[in-house]
Amino acid sequence: MKEIKISDYDKAFNLDVRALVNVTIECLPLILKAKGNILNISTIGATHRGPNLSMYAGAKSAVESFTRCWAQELAKDGVRVNCIAPGAIETNIWNVTDLSPEDAKKHKEGMTNFIPMGRFGTGEEVANVALFLVSNEASYVTGSIYFVDGGAGAP
Repeated sequence: MKEIKISDYDKAFNLDVRALVNVTIECLPLILKAKGNILNISTIGATHRGPNLSMYAGAKSAVESFTRCWAQELAKDGVRVNCIAPGAIETNIWNVTDLSPEDAKKHKEGMTNFIPMGRFGTGEEVANVALFLVSNEASYVTGSIYFVDGGAGAP
């Protein structure tokens, strides 16, 4: 926190909030016409915060607030708005960190210890939740935040 700069805020909020709002505003006429869905992406970090993540967690918290507000505002128009909050997901990000391969492996192992299911999730598991949320199977679901985190965010 002591070394955060306003540019860190700008980067996080431009990427995670401003871009989301801009795309939604631009696409909204088509979404309304189709009575479609808006599906936002957050993180378990928005509700289960940690040190050195304030800008990221703050931006993703804003995403979740927009999700809930828009769900209420657009429900009468037949548009559903939901959000997925993934936890640790096995992606290529682990190959592009500033950590050495050994330190990255230790970090992943440490994170895995806090996941009740004992493993990272997969992109396919996140996609399955997304498919459900935009399907007719979820026709009465709006304003929800779905955690895809192996139980890491459970109280």
